Amino acid sequence: MTPSEQQLATADYTRSKPLTGLDAFANKLVGRWRRRGALRRRLISTGRAIHAERQALQKLNEGELNVALHEMRRERRAKPGAWREQLVRGLALLAIAAERELGLAAYEQQLMSAAALVEGHFAEMDTGEGKTLSIGLAAAFTAWNGLPCHVITANDYLAERDAINLSKFYRRAGLSAGSVTGEDPEPERREGYAQSVTYTTAKEAAADCLRDELRRSHTRPAKQLAERLGGATAHDGGVVQRGLHAAFVDEADHALIDEAVTPLIISHTKGGGDLELGARAAWELVVTLVPEEHYRIDRQRRTIEILRPGLAASLNSLELPKQGLWGSRRRRIDLVRLAIEAREFFHLNDQYVIQEDKVVIVDPATGRPMPMRTWRAGLHQVIEAKESVTVTGETETLARISFQAFFRRYRHLSGASGTLAEAAGELWATYAVPFVKVPRHLPSQLQRVGTVFHPDTASQQAALLHEVRTRRGRGQPVLIGTRSVDTSETIQTALERQSLRNTQVLNARRLKEESMLVAMAGEESQITIATSMAGRGTDIRLGHGVAMLGGLHVIAVEANESSRVDRQLFGRAARQGDPGSVMSILHTEDAVLQRFIPGGLRRAWAKTLRSGWLRPVGQVSGHLLLRWARYRAGIMAAKSRRSVMESEKELARSLGFTLGAGADKT
Repeated sequence: MTPSEQQLATADYTRSKPLTGLDAFANKLVGRWRRRGALRRRLISTGRAIHAERQALQKLNEGELNVALHEMRRERRAKPGAWREQLVRGLALLAIAAERELGLAAYEQQLMSAAALVEGHFAEMDTGEGKTLSIGLAAAFTAWNGLPCHVITANDYLAERDAINLSKFYRRAGLSAGSVTGEDPEPERREGYAQSVTYTTAKEAAADCLRDELRRSHTRPAKQLAERLGGATAHDGGVVQRGLHAAFVDEADHALIDEAVTPLIISHTKGGGDLELGARAAWELVVTLVPEEHYRIDRQRRTIEILRPGLAASLNSLELPKQGLWGSRRRRIDLVRLAIEAREFFHLNDQYVIQEDKVVIVDPATGRPMPMRTWRAGLHQVIEAKESVTVTGETETLARISFQAFFRRYRHLSGASGTLAEAAGELWATYAVPFVKVPRHLPSQLQRVGTVFHPDTASQQAALLHEVRTRRGRGQPVLIGTRSVDTSETIQTALERQSLRNTQVLNARRLKEESMLVAMAGEESQITIATSMAGRGTDIRLGHGVAMLGGLHVIAVEANESSRVDRQLFGRAARQGDPGSVMSILHTEDAVLQRFIPGGLRRAWAKTLRSGWLRPVGQVSGHLLLRWARYRAGIMAAKSRRSVMESEKELARSLGFTLGAGADKT
């Protein structure tokens, strides 16, 4: 990389600060204009042009193709600003290279998506439509300019898998590919980022960026002294990344919306000391407190109000020294509130699991464990005391950033997912990246059975067992989607009691078998239970003859706060023109409905569902109430993301935040 390219790659490309007032309104209108139908029609035309160019170039023999690829790579390097003129021929050549090296012939819609990604759009491609190849083509074209190119995947497994699977294609294009995963030591990370295209996760890319900032800050005094003494060249401080230039985000809605406000924190751990003592004392106290007598819960806002009559008793009963860390009355109150939160809002096998005597957070959006994350200061330790595991020491923050702020620092940002339409406006407001919908390659054969509501858990489970028994009787494979580990295992137990065996569970406890279980989920008569989007990014291929039986049948048994998550789950069925069916079986006691629908209204609704002649009214009401609950949940989530943007305005000039010897917090 030349000095000018190095300077360009490491420059701060923070997008303009979020707008407010009339500016925000005007920007919203601009966003609507940028995703108008004419854009989609133009990109469809571009996809056709690339396809036509590829057909014209198919006659090239292997040597001629290599020469053409070399010439295009040299032209891209010499004239990076002329990418629009190079786009059609460049992607056509790359498509031929991918077909010859990987056996994957990109169709027009994939070529359209690749062009959209190169131009800097978020592209919605239906699940199973080939995002991996589209992203690979766009990444190769972009990496030809010689600057760092990152492909952000949903997890370490996908990052490593895609880097390996596409490596022959990248080599044919005169590029290299590598991956960076959570278990990689520093030398391997540096090697991974040294490649033309680096596959990694949002967490690893952001964490390494923060570590590099800390390394640079530690070397600045020595660097300045060396320069004053003799003009010595600057030392890079042992950084691992080459800078933030281009990012292509797979499953973009998860990384850029669902995980947007999650702060990545670099910290180091101190000794246990006062925090361990306080966590244990607070938990021992809280188990004796009585709701509505000592404290009041607002489950919708997830807040705790400690009541005055119980406050004095709580603080007096708290066996902590009256000096030092817990000498402050305010700190003691905060500690009690954290312990109540741990009791009321954080539950084993739902928000976390226990692995190797450690509390491990479960990602609510994917059902995956996140062993390198901890909750904010004090909460994690209280939960450790609650579960009687080793209480970790106090941590000191060295640097921090949210994923939202991190992705705004890339000069080129684009991505693909099967569920982006609902978030198109927010993606534009946050990242200034427009949205485009890519048409399907083959017509959808998905059958939507609909959503059925039940008055309680027992009736819901009975209906689920009947549905699974009926589908399995036909030999049709069934995928049951849940939100929590507990629910997935409860359903498995209920199925086995009904002699519905050969059931596989994919949750935070069984991720090592993830790819194997997902691969088996499309086999005849197979029953798979998966938490949320466990297995996301891995195709469920139908077994022999399963298409004739109706394909994969997907059942959602718990409501999600966003309809996007349902679409992600339902996208596992009817991929690539295959048949498939989806439905939801929900009940009035669902956690999302409990949180966002008033109790009296839910009880009245349950009565209509129990009444024979009012049951149709209850079903219609259920759809309206579910939509209302999701609307309220969406408003709260959007407010949370906006508040993070506001709080990080002062951090926008710097990437320095916290990354610890491997710990990051939510």
